[in-house]
Amino acid sequence: MKFLRVPSKLRLRPAAVFLSGKRFTLVMVCFLSSLFFQVPAGATLEGLYVGAQAPDFSLEDLNGQSLSFADLSGEKLTMVIFWATWSRNSDKVLARAQKLYTDYKEKGLTVIAVNADGQQLTADNITAISSKVQELGLEYPVLLDQGLSIFHDYGVIALPSTVIVDPDRTIRYELSGYPIVGSEEMIDFIVAQIEGRAPKEIVQRKGYQPDKKALRFYNMGKNALKSKRMAATAEMWFKKAAEADLRFVQPHISLGRFYAERDQASKAQEQFDLALQKEPENVVALCELGMMLVKEDKFEEGKALMQKAITVEEYYTPCFYYLGYIHGKEGKMEEAATMFKRAMEINPMDINIFIYQGMIYEESGESGEAAKAYRKALEFILAL
Repeated sequence: MKFLRVPSKLRLRPAAVFLSGKRFTLVMVCFLSSLFFQVPAGATLEGLYVGAQAPDFSLEDLNGQSLSFADLSGEKLTMVIFWATWSRNSDKVLARAQKLYTDYKEKGLTVIAVNADGQQLTADNITAISSKVQELGLEYPVLLDQGLSIFHDYGVIALPSTVIVDPDRTIRYELSGYPIVGSEEMIDFIVAQIEGRAPKEIVQRKGYQPDKKALRFYNMGKNALKSKRMAATAEMWFKKAAEADLRFVQPHISLGRFYAERDQASKAQEQFDLALQKEPENVVALCELGMMLVKEDKFEEGKALMQKAITVEEYYTPCFYYLGYIHGKEGKMEEAATMFKRAMEINPMDINIFIYQGMIYEESGESGEAAKAYRKALEFILAL
């Protein structure tokens, strides 16, 4: 099951567009997306978080050898890096990881680089990836995510993204992009774990690990969402998770999205508010609540929340395409284009960028541009 969020508006209010002279509707996009996607929850990773179990995987390396996470995982920590040759910060992350690998591979650290250059890797892509590996002198495994299945299983929202996993496959740390301070904190966390010392205080606060019972309830809710027949029970499980651990934020975000998808706006806002009471700088809650306020024509309040989210996490893609949509609604097309461009720089594989672009073009009467954007979204869905 792949995880991508498609705006509920698209399912409820489909709009007709022209594609190659034939009349299509967004019902096609919505229908196909309903077959493959469910609403996730998360921040650096959509649907995964510190304390969750990292998905297992098996991918081929540049020599065509199939390797699994179990084959490669380290005795103490495994550093999984999602990267791309076109991502401007990937080189920095890969090079820094190589130094860590050189210093600590004999002490229990493994590094796995998962390439996500595109939906289908061509011979030219493989050549570019091989050249980059040689240029940076990478000695750790580099795997090819053909079809981006692992990219979606992990819910990556930005490239590069780094996930630190322990021997039990529990996620211990996650980081989007290459923020200077955040990267130094992550490295200190890795070194501290390998050397058996306490990390700096600021790192110890990175990510809350929920109560095991609450986590079990939450995972049952996530699994329920994957089944149309069981989706309604997700609400119950998320509520149980929230009750089992009063500090656990994710159940409130998942409930907020659950209600928003069902047009229960007041209930959704209540859950996002609860999430922000527990974690005032939760990027997902800030962006989702901001978008809900915009739908109520409270543009300035909504934008303020999203701008705050961007100052907290500069690599959370939805904030940028939400802001692009808002600027477009206000008739500020240049500002909208800037936001959509930034979203594309962070994660060009997010179909929601094209869907929101299409909505803005359609509402402004630019049917040709809307058709291009919707077609791109449809191509992504059909390729998955």
